[in-house]
Amino acid sequence: MMKKLPDLSKFDEICDNDEEFKMQMVEILKKEFPIEKQAFLDSYEQKKFKESAEVVHKLKHKINLLNLEDGYLLSREFEGQLFNGTDEAAAEFIVILDVIEQYLKKI
Repeated sequence: MMKKLPDLSKFDEICDNDEEFKMQMVEILKKEFPIEKQAFLDSYEQKKFKESAEVVHKLKHKINLLNLEDGYLLSREFEGQLFNGTDEAAAEFIVILDVIEQYLKKI
């Protein structure tokens, strides 16, 4: 289970105190994340594991950007599971997506 909540500290590092650039990046994340989350849920619900893995691949980088190391490691593991036709980490992965979705709504 996740040990910490998402934050923007990696955005701060990447943007080097350029607040305007940081907010542009955050807005892109806020726009893309719900679309990719829904794409994952749709493909996963249809048991299209390879397609799901491809979406997880995109999402794991966003998880990493939000400084969720445990979530990133889990998403890497889950991506591999999906490519191998299994989904043991699905419930935990979906919790991470839900936590991120709530966080993005607040910022």
